[in-house]
Amino acid sequence: MICLPEWLTWSNAASFFNSAFTTSLIGALAGAYAGARAAQKITERAKEREQLISQIRATNAATMVAFSAFNAGAALKKQHVQRMYDEFENAKAKLNAYKAERATGQRQGNAEYVFTADMRTFSAPLAPIETLKDLAFNKLSAYGRPLALVSVLEQSFIGLREVISKRDALIHRFASGHISKELVHNYYFGQKLPSGDTNQEFPDLVFAIHSYVDDIIFFGSLLCGDLVAHGNSVHEEYTKRFRKGAPNVSTVDFSGLREKGIIPSDSQYTDWLNAFVKQDFNSKNAGSQQ
Repeated sequence: MICLPEWLTWSNAASFFNSAFTTSLIGALAGAYAGARAAQKITERAKEREQLISQIRATNAATMVAFSAFNAGAALKKQHVQRMYDEFENAKAKLNAYKAERATGQRQGNAEYVFTADMRTFSAPLAPIETLKDLAFNKLSAYGRPLALVSVLEQSFIGLREVISKRDALIHRFASGHISKELVHNYYFGQKLPSGDTNQEFPDLVFAIHSYVDDIIFFGSLLCGDLVAHGNSVHEEYTKRFRKGAPNVSTVDFSGLREKGIIPSDSQYTDWLNAFVKQDFNSKNAGSQQ
Protein backbone atom coordinates (compact mmCIF):
# COMPACT_ATOMS: atom_id res chain seq x y z
CA MET A 1 0.00 0.00 0.00
CA ILE A 2 1.39 3.41 -1.06
CA CYS A 3 1.19 6.16 1.53
CA LEU A 4 0.80 9.69 0.16
CA PRO A 5 1.63 12.86 2.04
CA GLU A 6 -1.34 14.31 3.94
CA TRP A 7 -1.25 17.49 1.80
CA LEU A 8 -1.48 15.55 -1.52
CA THR A 9 -5.21 15.23 -1.82
CA TRP A 10 -7.53 15.39 -4.84
CA SER A 11 -8.77 18.69 -3.60
CA ASN A 12 -5.30 20.21 -3.32
CA ALA A 13 -4.27 18.77 -6.72
CA ALA A 14 -7.36 20.21 -8.38
CA SER A 15 -6.67 23.57 -6.81
CA PHE A 16 -3.08 23.50 -8.08
CA PHE A 17 -3.95 22.67 -11.67
CA ASN A 18 -6.71 25.24 -11.71
CA SER A 19 -4.50 27.95 -10.28
CA ALA A 20 -3.51 31.04 -12.26
CA PHE A 21 0.16 30.00 -12.04
CA THR A 22 -0.44 26.61 -13.67
CA THR A 23 -2.71 28.06 -16.31
CA SER A 24 -0.10 30.68 -17.18
CA LEU A 25 2.68 28.08 -17.24
CA ILE A 26 0.79 25.75 -19.57
CA GLY A 27 -0.17 28.66 -21.79
CA ALA A 28 3.43 29.83 -21.96
CA LEU A 29 4.66 26.34 -22.84
CA ALA A 30 1.99 25.95 -25.53
CA GLY A 31 2.84 29.36 -26.94
CA ALA A 32 6.55 28.57 -26.97
CA TYR A 33 5.89 25.27 -28.77
CA ALA A 34 3.62 26.94 -31.32
CA GLY A 35 6.20 29.69 -31.84
CA ALA A 36 8.98 27.15 -32.35
CA ARG A 37 6.87 25.20 -34.83
CA ALA A 38 6.02 28.37 -36.74
CA ALA A 39 9.67 29.40 -36.82
CA GLN A 40 10.63 25.93 -38.05
CA LYS A 41 8.04 26.09 -40.83
CA ILE A 42 9.27 29.55 -41.88
CA THR A 43 12.85 28.24 -41.96
CA GLU A 44 11.86 25.16 -43.95
CA ARG A 45 9.83 27.26 -46.39
CA ALA A 46 12.73 29.66 -46.90
CA LYS A 47 15.05 26.69 -47.47
CA GLU A 48 12.69 25.17 -50.06
CA ARG A 49 12.42 28.53 -51.78
CA GLU A 50 16.20 28.91 -51.98
CA GLN A 51 16.63 25.34 -53.23
CA LEU A 52 14.20 25.92 -56.09
CA ILE A 53 15.87 29.21 -57.01
CA SER A 54 19.29 27.53 -56.95
CA GLN A 55 17.92 24.75 -59.16
CA ILE A 56 16.69 27.24 -61.76
CA ARG A 57 19.99 29.12 -61.73
CA ALA A 58 22.00 25.89 -62.09
CA THR A 59 19.70 24.79 -64.92
CA ASN A 60 20.23 28.11 -66.72
CA ALA A 61 23.99 27.73 -66.34
CA ALA A 62 23.87 24.14 -67.66
CA THR A 63 21.74 25.26 -70.62
CA MET A 64 24.29 27.90 -71.60
CA VAL A 65 27.18 25.43 -71.30
CA ALA A 66 25.26 22.85 -73.36
CA PHE A 67 24.60 25.53 -75.97
CA SER A 68 28.31 26.37 -76.14
CA ALA A 69 29.04 22.69 -76.83
CA PHE A 70 26.33 22.62 -79.50
CA ASN A 71 27.65 25.85 -81.02
CA ALA A 72 31.21 24.48 -81.19
CA GLY A 73 29.96 21.60 -83.32
CA ALA A 74 27.69 23.78 -85.45
CA ALA A 75 30.49 26.29 -86.16
CA LEU A 76 32.91 23.51 -87.18
CA LYS A 77 30.31 21.98 -89.47
CA LYS A 78 29.57 25.29 -91.19
CA GLN A 79 33.20 26.34 -91.54
CA HIS A 80 34.95 23.08 -92.45
CA VAL A 81 33.27 19.72 -92.03
CA GLN A 82 30.24 19.99 -94.32
CA ARG A 83 32.36 21.33 -97.16
CA MET A 84 34.99 18.64 -96.61
CA TYR A 85 32.34 15.92 -96.61
CA ASP A 86 30.41 17.22 -99.63
CA GLU A 87 33.54 17.71 -101.74
CA PHE A 88 34.78 14.24 -100.88
CA GLU A 89 31.44 12.65 -101.76
CA ASN A 90 31.29 14.58 -105.04
CA ALA A 91 34.85 13.59 -105.97
CA LYS A 92 34.13 9.95 -105.12
CA ALA A 93 30.94 9.99 -107.23
CA LYS A 94 32.88 11.44 -110.17
CA LEU A 95 35.52 8.74 -109.80
CA ASN A 96 32.90 6.00 -109.79
CA ALA A 97 31.28 7.54 -112.88
CA TYR A 98 34.67 7.71 -114.58
CA LYS A 99 35.35 4.04 -113.82
CA ALA A 100 31.89 3.05 -115.06
CA GLU A 101 32.45 4.95 -118.33
CA ARG A 102 35.81 3.23 -118.81
CA ALA A 103 34.23 -0.16 -118.14
CA THR A 104 31.44 0.37 -120.69
CA GLY A 105 33.70 1.93 -123.32
CA GLN A 106 32.07 5.36 -123.10
CA ARG A 107 35.45 6.81 -122.17
CA GLN A 108 38.43 5.90 -124.34
CA GLY A 109 42.14 6.26 -123.68
CA ASN A 110 44.31 5.65 -120.67
CA ALA A 111 44.08 9.08 -119.06
CA GLU A 112 44.01 8.81 -115.27
CA TYR A 113 41.20 10.32 -113.24
CA VAL A 114 42.30 13.77 -112.11
CA PHE A 115 41.01 15.20 -108.86
CA THR A 116 42.03 17.74 -106.24
CA ALA A 117 42.59 16.14 -102.85
CA ASP A 118 41.34 18.13 -99.88
CA MET A 119 44.38 18.37 -97.62
CA ARG A 120 43.06 21.19 -95.45
CA THR A 121 43.35 20.59 -91.72
CA PHE A 122 41.37 22.05 -88.84
CA SER A 123 41.41 21.84 -85.08
CA ALA A 124 39.00 19.89 -82.93
CA PRO A 125 36.51 22.15 -81.10
CA LEU A 126 36.78 22.84 -77.40
CA ALA A 127 33.84 22.70 -75.01
CA PRO A 128 33.54 22.95 -71.18
CA ILE A 129 32.35 19.37 -70.78
CA GLU A 130 33.69 19.02 -67.23
CA THR A 131 31.67 22.06 -66.16
CA LEU A 132 28.59 20.59 -67.82
CA LYS A 133 29.12 17.26 -66.07
CA ASP A 134 29.47 18.94 -62.68
CA LEU A 135 26.27 20.91 -63.17
CA ALA A 136 24.27 17.98 -64.51
CA PHE A 137 25.39 15.33 -62.03
CA ASN A 138 25.97 17.41 -58.89
CA LYS A 139 23.78 20.52 -59.11
CA LEU A 140 20.64 19.48 -60.97
CA SER A 141 17.79 17.19 -59.97
CA ALA A 142 17.31 16.01 -63.55
CA TYR A 143 17.46 12.29 -64.23
CA GLY A 144 17.27 9.92 -67.18
CA ARG A 145 17.78 11.29 -70.67
CA PRO A 146 19.49 14.62 -69.80
CA LEU A 147 22.24 12.76 -67.94
CA ALA A 148 22.63 10.29 -70.80
CA LEU A 149 22.93 13.23 -73.20
CA VAL A 150 25.77 14.72 -71.18
CA SER A 151 27.63 11.40 -71.35
CA VAL A 152 27.08 10.92 -75.08
CA LEU A 153 28.19 14.51 -75.74
CA GLU A 154 31.42 13.88 -73.87
CA GLN A 155 32.09 10.70 -75.86
CA SER A 156 31.32 12.51 -79.13
CA PHE A 157 33.90 15.21 -78.40
CA ILE A 158 36.48 12.58 -77.46
CA GLY A 159 35.78 10.61 -80.63
CA LEU A 160 35.90 13.74 -82.79
CA ARG A 161 39.31 14.74 -81.43
CA GLU A 162 40.68 11.28 -82.18
CA VAL A 163 39.47 11.07 -85.79
CA ILE A 164 40.57 14.63 -86.60
CA SER A 165 44.02 13.79 -85.25
CA LYS A 166 44.17 10.61 -87.35
CA ARG A 167 43.11 12.48 -90.50
CA ASP A 168 45.80 15.10 -89.87
CA ALA A 169 48.40 12.34 -89.54
CA LEU A 170 47.29 10.72 -92.80
CA ILE A 171 47.36 14.07 -94.62
CA HIS A 172 50.92 14.50 -93.36
CA ARG A 173 51.78 11.12 -94.92
CA PHE A 174 50.32 12.25 -98.24
CA ALA A 175 52.18 15.58 -98.14
CA SER A 176 55.51 14.09 -97.04
CA GLY A 177 55.65 11.52 -99.83
CA HIS A 178 55.28 8.47 -97.59
CA ILE A 179 52.42 7.53 -99.91
CA SER A 180 53.50 7.76 -103.54
CA LYS A 181 51.60 10.16 -105.81
CA GLU A 182 50.55 7.26 -108.02
CA LEU A 183 48.71 5.68 -105.09
CA VAL A 184 47.22 8.80 -103.47
CA HIS A 185 43.81 8.31 -105.06
CA ASN A 186 43.78 4.65 -103.97
CA TYR A 187 44.27 5.63 -100.34
CA TYR A 188 42.23 8.82 -100.60
CA PHE A 189 39.11 7.07 -101.93
CA GLY A 190 39.71 3.63 -100.43
CA GLN A 191 40.21 2.03 -103.84
CA LYS A 192 41.94 -1.31 -104.39
CA LEU A 193 45.75 -1.11 -104.29
CA PRO A 194 48.06 -2.84 -106.82
CA SER A 195 48.65 -5.49 -104.17
CA GLY A 196 44.95 -6.31 -104.15
CA ASP A 197 44.44 -4.90 -100.66
CA THR A 198 42.08 -2.01 -99.87
CA ASN A 199 42.79 0.74 -97.36
CA GLN A 200 39.57 2.51 -96.28
CA GLU A 201 41.18 4.62 -93.56
CA PHE A 202 40.85 8.05 -95.17
CA PRO A 203 37.22 7.77 -96.38
CA ASP A 204 36.29 6.23 -93.02
CA LEU A 205 37.85 9.22 -91.23
CA VAL A 206 35.95 11.70 -93.40
CA PHE A 207 32.71 9.90 -92.61
CA ALA A 208 33.54 9.63 -88.88
CA ILE A 209 34.34 13.34 -88.56
CA HIS A 210 31.07 14.27 -90.22
CA SER A 211 29.17 11.78 -88.06
CA TYR A 212 30.69 12.93 -84.75
CA VAL A 213 30.01 16.59 -85.57
CA ASP A 214 26.39 15.75 -86.32
CA ASP A 215 26.20 13.87 -83.02
CA ILE A 216 27.49 16.89 -81.10
CA ILE A 217 24.99 19.17 -82.83
CA PHE A 218 22.00 16.86 -82.44
CA PHE A 219 22.63 15.75 -78.85
CA GLY A 220 23.66 19.27 -77.82
CA SER A 221 20.40 20.75 -79.12
CA LEU A 222 18.42 17.92 -77.50
CA LEU A 223 20.13 18.52 -74.17
CA CYS A 224 19.36 22.24 -74.31
CA GLY A 225 15.70 21.40 -74.89
CA ASP A 226 15.61 18.97 -71.98
CA LEU A 227 17.27 21.46 -69.66
CA VAL A 228 14.85 24.23 -70.61
CA ALA A 229 11.95 21.85 -69.95
CA HIS A 230 13.47 20.98 -66.56
CA GLY A 231 13.88 24.67 -65.71
CA ASN A 232 10.27 25.38 -66.67
CA SER A 233 9.09 22.53 -64.46
CA VAL A 234 10.99 23.87 -61.45
CA HIS A 235 9.74 27.38 -62.22
CA GLU A 236 6.14 26.12 -62.22
CA GLU A 237 6.73 24.39 -58.89
CA TYR A 238 8.15 27.58 -57.43
CA THR A 239 5.21 29.67 -58.69
CA LYS A 240 2.75 27.16 -57.25
CA ARG A 241 4.35 27.42 -53.79
CA PHE A 242 5.61 30.99 -53.59
CA ARG A 243 3.87 32.85 -56.45
CA LYS A 244 6.58 35.38 -57.33
CA GLY A 245 10.34 35.82 -57.22
CA ALA A 246 11.66 32.97 -59.36
CA PRO A 247 14.42 33.77 -61.90
CA ASN A 248 13.48 33.55 -65.57
CA VAL A 249 14.33 30.29 -67.33
CA SER A 250 16.85 30.62 -70.17
CA THR A 251 15.61 29.51 -73.59
CA VAL A 252 17.33 28.58 -76.86
CA ASP A 253 15.81 28.85 -80.35
CA PHE A 254 17.10 26.32 -82.90
CA SER A 255 14.42 26.83 -85.54
CA GLY A 256 16.66 28.81 -87.91
CA LEU A 257 19.46 26.24 -87.76
CA ARG A 258 17.01 23.41 -88.36
CA GLU A 259 15.69 25.17 -91.45
CA LYS A 260 19.25 25.52 -92.75
CA GLY A 261 19.92 21.82 -92.23
CA ILE A 262 22.64 22.35 -89.64
CA ILE A 263 20.81 20.18 -87.10
CA PRO A 264 20.36 16.56 -88.27
CA SER A 265 16.90 15.06 -88.52
CA ASP A 266 15.45 13.03 -85.65
CA SER A 267 15.12 10.14 -88.10
CA GLN A 268 18.90 9.66 -87.97
CA TYR A 269 18.68 8.94 -84.23
CA THR A 270 15.43 6.98 -83.94
CA ASP A 271 16.96 4.04 -82.05
CA TRP A 272 18.63 6.31 -79.51
CA LEU A 273 15.50 8.39 -78.97
CA ASN A 274 13.32 5.31 -78.57
CA ALA A 275 15.56 4.09 -75.76
CA PHE A 276 14.07 6.74 -73.45
CA VAL A 277 10.43 6.82 -72.41
CA LYS A 278 8.65 10.09 -71.68
CA GLN A 279 9.32 11.28 -68.13
CA ASP A 280 7.50 13.82 -66.00
CA PHE A 281 9.13 16.69 -64.13
CA ASN A 282 8.80 17.68 -60.53
CA SER A 283 10.89 19.69 -58.10
CA LYS A 284 12.77 16.65 -56.80
CA ASN A 285 13.32 14.68 -59.99
CA ALA A 286 13.21 15.94 -63.54
CA GLY A 287 13.69 14.63 -67.06
CA SER A 288 12.20 15.23 -70.48
CA GLN A 289 11.55 13.89 -73.88
CA GLN A 290 10.90 16.26 -76.75
